[in-house]
Formats: sequence, structure tokens, C-alpha cells
Amino acid sequence: MPGQGAGRRPENRGGKRMNKLLRSLAASIALMPLATAAVADTKILASWDQSYAAVGEVLDPFMEYLEAETTAELGLSRFGPETIPPFEQLNPVTQGLFDMLYTNGGYHYNDIALGMALDSLSGDIGTIHESGMWDFVDQEYQKAGLKLIAIFYDTNGFHMILKEPLTGDGLTGRRIRGTPLYHPVIEALGGSPVVLPGGDIYPALERGVVDGAAWPAVGAVNYRWFEVSSYFVRPTFGQVGHMLLMNLDAWNALDEQTRTEIETAARAYEVEASATFDGLAGTEEETLVAEGMQETRFEDDVVANLKSAWYNGVMDLAATVNPDEIAQMREIAETAGIGE
Repeated sequence: MPGQGAGRRPENRGGKRMNKLLRSLAASIALMPLATAAVADTKILASWDQSYAAVGEVLDPFMEYLEAETTAELGLSRFGPETIPPFEQLNPVTQGLFDMLYTNGGYHYNDIALGMALDSLSGDIGTIHESGMWDFVDQEYQKAGLKLIAIFYDTNGFHMILKEPLTGDGLTGRRIRGTPLYHPVIEALGGSPVVLPGGDIYPALERGVVDGAAWPAVGAVNYRWFEVSSYFVRPTFGQVGHMLLMNLDAWNALDEQTRTEIETAARAYEVEASATFDGLAGTEEETLVAEGMQETRFEDDVVANLKSAWYNGVMDLAATVNPDEIAQMREIAETAGIGE
């Protein structure tokens, strides 16, 4: 897939046609009472498959935890990007074809950009709640027909993997895989962003379609990118928000006790997830080194401006979609000390 400009939605060869599974889901949901569908058969659509640790090590355990902590029979089941491509998942959930969406805000920023803006922040999940940011984002997603259930933050942030080491000229002349979230930083460092789903990164590196890839600091090991690249870049930047959203009608159809139980479980697991990511990040880097990858570092002048470039770049991009809301996010972030 060719690279996209920062303000354009990535195209997907599947187009806008619903596949057979999606049509059958729509038909079955239409025949079921909403409350029954939401409680007895809760479908979670995920932007990644189990190869990404945020699914296998965080979402799947949370699903088990949620089932154990709620008295209702939720009947949780997970569907991945093989069902609906990552960049096309928001609408099927807002339309009620799936009940929940586990994703990163960068995958749907053309529709609502606040989720992507979350990744520009600093601070742990407790600070995100205390600042009022969590509630503000929840409020805005509800206007779009979605309830924010949880943000599973990986505060270890994002990094890049490269086929060749840095040489003092940033990313000049290099094609770097990255969703629009990464575009401001890639372009500021002289690189050319190429939009690809996670599953396409390995062959793109192998064939030389890209020279590197931007991705969360946790993930390269399971995808085995160490087989087709030799360097990981330090320092990392930003933090990774894995959002769990729910169709608002499905949420409202739940009884009060079930909603309270879900919220309580989600708050507890947000903290657990952060600790899980910390452990995974340490193991990840050790494994990359053991597999033959080496660290390559940005120059000191780049490092000095990296945090600011990331924060302002992501916020500015998000503001092209939701200018008033992003202005409010900036105010909350800077008042709480979780912005630039």
C-alpha cells in the first residue's frame, strides 16, 4: 500500500463492501433484542491479532477478568482485523454490528481525533483520570455513539526499527511505516511515511518496500521483525493508548449493576495493564538484543526536541479534525502537566 499524506485516510483494497460475515452479523443482531445481544453475546472487534502483545497479554486476560467480575453473562468473543480491516472498524461498532472496539485512536482519527491525541500525553493512567482528561474524552466519544470503557496505557511509548543504523541525518531519505499518528515526527526527521497495517510490516521490510517501521516499544518480537531488520531506535517517545470502546446503545441497554461492575473492573485493569506493559517492554528489548538487533540512537539535538515535536505534531494533526475539542484537551493537559 502506498504512503498516505498526514491528513488523508488510508485506503484499503476491501473498499466499502461488507463481507459475508459482517452481513450475517448485521442480520442476526437486527433480529435480537438489544439488551440480549449486548449481554449474552458481546462481540469485541480488535485492530490487531494475537501476535500483538496488547491483545494476547492484555485484552484476552481482561476479557477473562471481566467475565469473572460481572454477574451478567457477557459471552465475550473477539474478532480481529481479518474480519474488518483496522482502518475501517469504527463504523461497524457505532452501527451496532459489533459491541466493542479495541483499537488505537490513530486508526480512526479522520472520524474523531481525540483518541489519537491521547498518545501525545505523558503521565500514568491515574493522572489521566485525576486531570479530567479521561472523562472529557469519554464525553466526546459518546457524542459519536461510543462509550469509553478503558484506556490500557503503555507508558513505554513508541519506537522505530530500522534496517540500517542512524547516521546523524535523522531519517532523511528513509521510508518509514507509520499510521498518521507518526507522520509529524517521521516527516520532521526527514523521513517519508508509508501507511501499512501491522501484518504487512514484515514483508515490507523483507522486500525493501520500507526502510523501517514505527510501532509501540512492545510488539516487534512476536512479529519477528528482528529477522528482517537490525536496529531499534532509542529513546522512545510518547505513550500508547489502547482504547476499549463500546457501542453507546449497547452500553445504555445494560442494567445499572452491570455497567457499574464493568466500570469497576476496567479501572482496576487499567492499572494492571500498565504494569503488564512495563514487564513486556523490558523483556522485549532483551529479546531483540539476544536475536541480534542493536540499539541506534537519535542525535542529542533531536532528543532535546523529540518530546515537544511529538506532542505538538500529534495535537496539531488532531486539531485538523476536531479543533475546538483538541484546544480543550491541550488546556487540560497543560494545566495538569501532562502535555508538552
